[in-house]
Amino acid sequence: MLLGQRFLVLAVVSLLTLPILPAQTSYFSVTGNGFLEGTRFVFLGKLVDKVSYRDVEAGHIFTRHVFQVSEAVKGNPGDQVEVIEYGGTVDGETLQVSHGPSYVLGQEYLVFSYIDLLDHDRTLSGPLGQFQVVSDREGGKTIRLYPTHPLRAALKLGKAPVFMELNGFCDRVRNRLDEIGYGKE
Repeated sequence: MLLGQRFLVLAVVSLLTLPILPAQTSYFSVTGNGFLEGTRFVFLGKLVDKVSYRDVEAGHIFTRHVFQVSEAVKGNPGDQVEVIEYGGTVDGETLQVSHGPSYVLGQEYLVFSYIDLLDHDRTLSGPLGQFQVVSDREGGKTIRLYPTHPLRAALKLGKAPVFMELNGFCDRVRNRLDEIGYGKE
């Protein structure tokens, strides 16, 4: 099949399967306290496995990300969490999702996850729900929180710096969850 024809077939198949993608729309509608309330888990973990697969029933390619949890901030994720995202590469075919999170094996992340319509744990609000943990020379850990991130308003951070110390940030998240009644379950 020619490349153009294959693209057309994939585009038509994607349009026909759009009813299973409503969970994708939540990437763009989560703001303020909804960012905290909409999470199932908030956890700190290292990505230890990453495997793409084709779900024949759903008709899409997904990637399973397995995190070794080192700290739970909200919920009880256990020792490991599977976060499944749309996209990946299977048998030479790649499905790439714009505004989707991207994870690197061996890297530590602070992740905000939710349950989608397919009963998958997913990253809340795409890349806004993942924070890569950066270690400094002294062993301190920080995350980057951009000035327009929805968590700034929810955590009442105002003009806090872009780089925030990880433990302090997690404490702010816990405190705010307690204030709004969504503490550790």
